[in-house]
Formats: sequence, structure tokens, C-alpha cells
Amino acid sequence: MKNIYLLIFTFSTVFSIELTAQTTVYSENFNNGCASNCLATSYGGWTVVNNSGGVSGGSPNNWFVSCAEEGITPPGCGSSCIGDASLHIGADPGSGGDMGASYNETGAANATFRMAVSPTINTSTYSGLTLSFDFIAFGSAACSDDRAQLRLSTDNGATWPVGFQYCLTSVCCGACNGYSQGQWTTFTLVLPAGFDNNPNVRVGFHWLNNGNGSGTDPSVAIDDIRITTPTALSLDLLNFEANKKTNGTEVVWKAQKEKDFSHYELERSKDGIIYEKIYTRNGYCTGSEACNYSYLDIQHTELVFYRLKMIDKNGKFSYSKVISLEPSTANSSLYSLISSSIIENDLIIKLNSKKKSTADLVIYSVSGNALVSKKDLVIKEGVNQLNIDVDKLAKGVYMYKLYFQDDKVLSGKIFK
Repeated sequence: MKNIYLLIFTFSTVFSIELTAQTTVYSENFNNGCASNCLATSYGGWTVVNNSGGVSGGSPNNWFVSCAEEGITPPGCGSSCIGDASLHIGADPGSGGDMGASYNETGAANATFRMAVSPTINTSTYSGLTLSFDFIAFGSAACSDDRAQLRLSTDNGATWPVGFQYCLTSVCCGACNGYSQGQWTTFTLVLPAGFDNNPNVRVGFHWLNNGNGSGTDPSVAIDDIRITTPTALSLDLLNFEANKKTNGTEVVWKAQKEKDFSHYELERSKDGIIYEKIYTRNGYCTGSEACNYSYLDIQHTELVFYRLKMIDKNGKFSYSKVISLEPSTANSSLYSLISSSIIENDLIIKLNSKKKSTADLVIYSVSGNALVSKKDLVIKEGVNQLNIDVDKLAKGVYMYKLYFQDDKVLSGKIFK
């Protein structure tokens, strides 16, 4: 039998975070009272662009707005009509019509290259914007066929840059056999600066069905689109962290002065973009003394991200900083990443080293361009904390790598 060595780390960082709630700049819930077969082009200024990125067949799928695919609060499973309509792809009327997020794929005639496009969204006078929406979607992991994609435009839909395109794939309800209904999931994206103070923003949802006769069901449904900007929130979050334990992952946070505060929702993500709610906890810390909260999550075999959604009694909400945690491992690696996050304008990386060393740090854009470089960082034996000034980085998603003197490499993803 092989000997298994489990590396167990705990750490504690106390910091005060200035919290903000979210003011809604734009919202869309698609509630038109339609049970089925209401085309998206008949709803609220939404349009559909055909032959977008390819040529549709003679019987392409259609974008509908109806409760044939019920909008469900994440992480609920899909349902037929109860009363909360969604935007979704279904078959054309000759092939069965609107049966919810269930597209038709019997051959080339069903090939579909269609994008549902929002009305123009005016974000003038607003900055620091966040886009979120609830969705279900199956499709190829490479986003190459039978898939849904978010697309964004800053010029009223004249262009949809590749850098503003995001593949949508949700988890399954039950076995992922290609025919089970999807689980409603929340997508959240901090919008680049080009969307700030812009009167010509548009949101698009692109559906590609390659018409090869081998479909995967269901396709895609969208509900409760929100673009928000920060405003003040009524509590002080003192710290938020995740610790590796022998029986799982412990997520803990400390807060005080929860005036007019309602509850927390702890969310988890595999990629830092699509989050699922895993725990809800009412606030109780109304006095000046700090209160502690915790949740024991499962152990993870992949990099995992956590964030807190903090909700006031009036419905305003805010998100904490995103924290990431490397999985518990059963090996004796010289270097192990504990966590990484950006607090204010500092990238804070915590790692464990089994020997003294030095390392070079490089922070990359998502397109692979090196933006920040630090040479000869001192690594001591044991737990290390590296603080890197990232004040000049714009809001967005970045990758970093630590290159050690013995050619070992640690990497991670961060969000500002």
C-alpha cells in the first residue's frame, strides 16, 4: 500500500472590507405571461439576428420568451410552466414548437446560428458594473457545437468582440447523460471599463446548433438579467477565508455591525465565473462585537473559488472578495498553494514550502500578455505570504505563475 501524506494548512488573515450593496442599472425578468410559443422578437425590444456566425438551415431553432421553460431560483432544477417566464431556445413550430429549453436536432435543416439581442442599455453616469443572470445550458465544453454563448457589445450591437464572448455550461440535475434537465446556475461577470458610462451597451445570447443530427438536450434558458453598480451596505466584513481540514474545507468569516442586514449566501465556483449557492445563513451580529460564521464544505480535487453574497433586509446585496483554494493533495510537493486573493490593491498569495527558495512572479492577462513581473521573491521554509501591489491592474480576470529556482511552477487565477 502506498503511504499517503495529507498536507493540512490553516491560516488567519484579518482585514476590514468596505462593503457596498448593488444598485440596479438594468434588469430583465422576461415575465410576459405567455405559456408557450411567444417568439423573443415579440418581447420588449428584443431582436434576433439570424445567420450570426454561420448559415442557418431551413428549419432552425427559435428563441422564445415563455414559461414553457420555468425560471427557477438557483440551484433549482428545471420545470414546466408555473408563471416565471424565461428566454430560451426551442424547436421551430413545424418541429414541435416551444417545449421549453429543448431544441430540435435531426439534421442539417435544423442548423441554427441565431443570437437573441437585448434592447440598448444606457449605463451613462454608472461605473464599476457587474452583469449577472440565471441560466441553464448544455453543450460542448469547447464551445464549438450545440452550445450557448454570452456575447457583449459596447457599440449598440455593431460589433461583438471575441474578447467579450463567454461559453455557458451549467451542471446537471441528476446524471449528466445528455438528456437530463440542467440545474439553474448564476453567471456573474465584472464588466470591463468600456461598459462604464456607455449609452450603447447590448447583451446577446448566441445559440449554435451544427445540424449534425446528434443533439444534446436541453439547450439554453436565461432569466433575471441584472446589471448593477455598488452602493453602501450595512455591515462590516472583517475577514473571509477558506482552510483545508482533514474532513473537508472549512469556510469561515467574521462580521460586525449588521444593521438592517438579512442573510449571507455562500457561493462556490470551479472557474471563478459561474457560481452556485451552497449555504444560507441569517445574520445575527447586531451589536458592536464581532461574530463568527463557518461552513464545512467537501474536500476538492480541483481549484475552487468562494465568495459571499451579503443581502440587506431591503434586498440590496453585495459580494465579498473572491478567494481561491488549491485542493487537498496526496503527494509530497515541495510547494503547495494555500490561497490567493486581491484585497484592496494587493495580491496576497499564501503558499507552503518544504525548503528555502526564491521565485519569480508573473501576472498575465487572459490573452497571455505579461502585465506584472516580480523577481527573486524570498520563499522561506513553511507557510509564506506574498504581498504584490496590483494597483495599476484594471478590473478583470488574471492568471499568475510563480516560477521557483528549481524549475517548479505554481499557478492560479485572480479577480480584481
